[in-house]
Amino acid sequence: MRALRISLIVIVVLAVLAVVADRVALYVTQGEVASRAQDRLGLESEPSISIKGFPFLTQVMGSQLDRVDLGINSYQASVDGQQLNIHDLDVQLTDVELTSGYTSAVASEAHGEGMISYDELTRAYGELLALQGNGFGVEFEYAGDGRLLLVLQASAMGQTLDVGEAAGDLVLENGTVTLSVAEEEIPDIGGERVQQTVREQLDQQRTISGLPDGLGLTSLEPTERGLKVTVDGENMSLSE
Repeated sequence: MRALRISLIVIVVLAVLAVVADRVALYVTQGEVASRAQDRLGLESEPSISIKGFPFLTQVMGSQLDRVDLGINSYQASVDGQQLNIHDLDVQLTDVELTSGYTSAVASEAHGEGMISYDELTRAYGELLALQGNGFGVEFEYAGDGRLLLVLQASAMGQTLDVGEAAGDLVLENGTVTLSVAEEEIPDIGGERVQQTVREQLDQQRTISGLPDGLGLTSLEPTERGLKVTVDGENMSLSE
């Protein structure tokens, strides 16, 4: 009995040590992946990295991680060349292959969601409109039912005035985004010439670019918190 107890104690101790070694290796690897992902994605700070699955060392030995969760506080994309910040971008990577002596990690599939605040959307869109110098502007808010509220503005003699509101939808097609506003939604502001300018500005196609390599924009959904961004992709790399 005494020998059995000693054997059980040894087994338990070895199991605990194995778990500790597994967790330590996981912690160190997550830090290394975070550092490499920061460099790869050009981030100002390290993203959060959470490698799922247990045991971790078994996955490493097979050079394949089941899932890696990537959390980015703020990612700088662009819309038609103007900076556009996506915050709280969380990307789930699956079937991550480790290559080149474990220095490279490439995900077979990736799915992520983030947010663009309405203040950020207003700022970026306003900069695009300012480049055209026609005095037209717009602020974005949530209209409810998954729609955008556009507060239309006009600038004259150094003053910016709200001149009307319209509810619209975002249409994403072939990588470009268009504000879709029904004709009857556009308020009567200053006659046909002004309305024509408003229609021309709203109908312009915009391109959101600069997403991490391997990810593409798949949906934009207005919510109370802001514009929900969904991205999907394949063969996304976490390291150089």
